Amino acid sequence: MGKNWKSVVILSILLLVISCNKENNLYSDGLTLSDFENHLVQNMTYESIVLKFGTPAADTGSGIHIYVYNLIDSTEVWIGYSDKILYVRQMDSNHFLLKTLL
Repeated sequence: MGKNWKSVVILSILLLVISCNKENNLYSDGLTLSDFENHLVQNMTYESIVLKFGTPAADTGSGIHIYVYNLIDSTEVWIGYSDKILYVRQMDSNHFLLKTLL
């Protein structure tokens, strides 16, 4: 069990604490598209995205992460991410593109 394993455990614990802290959950009533339009910026790290919007509902993708956030209008925001935000898209329930945010 090397250094990388310890880093993963520490990061997991940090994310768990953040997601459980209600003070950091600014969107306890649910997320809207305007939350992302008004508060997401291109240079955000994964940690800052989680601090602002909470833990994603899913992490899909192959080769890059696609963080999925469910919105109160039953659409989703997909954030394509590797070491930075590559794109942000609003998708409908059939996974069709509705809008590109970044």
